[in-house]
Amino acid sequence: MSNIAVPKASNIGRIETPPVIKDDIKEDEDASQVDLDEAAQEELSEKRRREREARAQALTLEIIGDLPYAEVKPPENVLFVCKLNPVTEDEDLDLIFSRFGKIVSCEVIRDKRTGDSLQYAFIEFEDQKACEQAYFKMQGVLIDDHRIHVDFSQSVSRLSDTWRTATNSKRANQSGGFGGVANLEKKRQYRAVDPDGNTRSHKSTGYDMVHDKNDLRGGRYRNHDNKPTLRYRSRSRSPVRENYRDDRPPRRDDRRSTCSTNDVGFRLRSSYYYQLQQTHVERSHSVLIHFIPSAMANTFNNLLDRLHLTSKEEGVQASEPTEEELKDLRDIYVKAGQDHVFTFYDGLSTSEKAGLFERLKSFDPQYINEITEKALHPPQSSDESQETRLEPLPEAATASILDSKEEDVQSWYTSGLEYVSKGQVAVVLMAGGQGTRLGSSDPKGCFNIGLPSQKSLFQIQAERIWKVQQLAEKQSGKKDIFIPWYVMTSGPTRLATEKYFEEHDYFGLQKDNVFIFEQGVLPCISNDGKILLETKAKIAVAPDGNGGIYQALLTSNVRTDMRKRGVQHIHAYCVDNCLVKVADPVFIGFAASKDVDIATKVVRKRNAKESVGLILQKNGKPDVVEYSEMDDATAEAKDPKQPDLLKFRAANIVNHYYSFRFLESIEDWAHKLPHHVARKKIPHVNIETGDTVKPDKPNGIKLEQFVFDVFPLLSLEKFACMEVKREDEFSPLKNAKGTGEDDPDTSKQDILNQGRRWVQNVGGIVESESAPEETGVEVSPLVSYGGEGLEFLSTRTIKAPAVIEKED
Repeated sequence: MSNIAVPKASNIGRIETPPVIKDDIKEDEDASQVDLDEAAQEELSEKRRREREARAQALTLEIIGDLPYAEVKPPENVLFVCKLNPVTEDEDLDLIFSRFGKIVSCEVIRDKRTGDSLQYAFIEFEDQKACEQAYFKMQGVLIDDHRIHVDFSQSVSRLSDTWRTATNSKRANQSGGFGGVANLEKKRQYRAVDPDGNTRSHKSTGYDMVHDKNDLRGGRYRNHDNKPTLRYRSRSRSPVRENYRDDRPPRRDDRRSTCSTNDVGFRLRSSYYYQLQQTHVERSHSVLIHFIPSAMANTFNNLLDRLHLTSKEEGVQASEPTEEELKDLRDIYVKAGQDHVFTFYDGLSTSEKAGLFERLKSFDPQYINEITEKALHPPQSSDESQETRLEPLPEAATASILDSKEEDVQSWYTSGLEYVSKGQVAVVLMAGGQGTRLGSSDPKGCFNIGLPSQKSLFQIQAERIWKVQQLAEKQSGKKDIFIPWYVMTSGPTRLATEKYFEEHDYFGLQKDNVFIFEQGVLPCISNDGKILLETKAKIAVAPDGNGGIYQALLTSNVRTDMRKRGVQHIHAYCVDNCLVKVADPVFIGFAASKDVDIATKVVRKRNAKESVGLILQKNGKPDVVEYSEMDDATAEAKDPKQPDLLKFRAANIVNHYYSFRFLESIEDWAHKLPHHVARKKIPHVNIETGDTVKPDKPNGIKLEQFVFDVFPLLSLEKFACMEVKREDEFSPLKNAKGTGEDDPDTSKQDILNQGRRWVQNVGGIVESESAPEETGVEVSPLVSYGGEGLEFLSTRTIKAPAVIEKED
């Protein structure tokens, strides 16, 4: 702060105030102190009253057998997880949460009668710190398209169940009596123990609710239709997560009370927990879905709305559509024979009605009927009536980095950088997938494959874009050269992707040059052609496949932005390839030199049995043919000119070039792209009963498009193919760690091996005293894009594993 000189006040014009007498001050202080003492006394009295009432209620519950002892406390190593997708299984949660530490048990709670998921679970960790870390890391993440809520568990049902079972057994053995169990140990863990002291297996015991067996049979809490209704446990005291960074440990003194039983105007049998812990809060309460009278449901749902714990659609305003709007939309669905989607509409809340209305308004049910019919019963074309002819692409449309002339590669490289310097190059990233198979619920681009630098896929690719910008500036002598990066996400990953980029300051790229948009979705369809409801207020939907990129470029105004920027050449790729050369100048230069509308990169197929799609010409058109569509003789055929190579060897790696002029014509051909059928087990609501159905076999279809469906629309003259080295440009990340193929370990090793080759190519020496798999070097994309500029390492000896982050 600056030092500012303040002039002395002048006596001129100043009003003299009467002197303050000390006795007056003392009288005021005494009066204030009396008021404070009275307020404190009232607060203390109220506090003691609550403590007495809590102790009395707890003792009552102990007496009637609901609790093993009044002073019972919940465990400190168990999480409560709710708002789960009905399809989420125990194994899914175990896989995702196990990255924080060893899990003792993980159980999704299910209906006693139907076995359906109640959409909440308990996860018990061996270590309390692992439990706390999972609490702070997993709040609000997406699992199976549902944003979960995580809290510390307050249930003591296992303790009660263990005590009750032992007590009843003793009574039976003694032919009566109403005694307790001698020397009952006050356990703080959920692991149930039998009377012999042996821990029960995970499969033989579950996390039960704290209520009588009558309740489990549905004997209580029923409405006038004799159907069970929901009952909620109170939720109180949860840490304010906004005050924490992900890497900070939990602080008990930061806990705040967020709601209590008084907020909803009713008291539950478990409310003694809230009152008991007012004086010593050691755990946060969770919202446990039990059974409550239906009259209370709306009150509690309103409370959840205020706490932002509802599952309404993102971005949907809670305003109910007018009667006229609803009638118009309903008429459209009636005409298409899909009006069953309004079955439960009248019983929904305002926010639920708004969400369902907006979702339904985004679909054309007649169009859905048409594409479903075509997908299930595709019309036979004139070509299909003839024998399929497969041939490799013509030589004029192909090139190979493996055997191209050095001067040709250099020419493509130079011209590619020239296009970058003119602002004519853009990049489109297809990043809609989650890392579920990898044991992560985050977008796959956020995944850390274990490099020494700990960089995620997003960061690696962003730094490659930055490096190409620098190379273009160096070649052209210009400044401020930018490559716009258009990142296509899905509904479940968009918010998480945006947040991740913001938290990492867009990895050094200009925020204005990173455009995050969302691909479309299509409703899931039953086997009889009806749109499925996931819940009474939500349509079951699925992303429309990577082929949805073309429509998304229009609806998100990406193409408009490209046009304003003067973009002419677009590189598109998938996020799960850690070796991808983003905005590759060689590829851009090659495609532009051929003046094609689409070009694609391929790698050489390893062997005839490798299960990959192949790029070739089918009946005179460029196309992709899957391995399963080829007979053995065709797959094993040899190239007549190079007998040691397969005739069909161009493996598709989803790495494409588009001319902007071609994307300008999307409206002309997008409707011609086929939809493919994926038969799935789709949880849904039974329209007649309103119950959630979890099928045990495929009951419906998901419709999707493939990005390469557009290839056959081109003539061979407008299509080109470039073969690249697999070890330099293709390392997909598909499987969980430890599988040994296309997993985080293979991706990491491929990057380290590439860096080692680069260092050795300039004369550097790489040594390692550890295992052979740790002899690699990670070269940051900020230092080298493709092995260039590493001459400063020519005389160095590098101890592996190592990271080269800058030139020094």
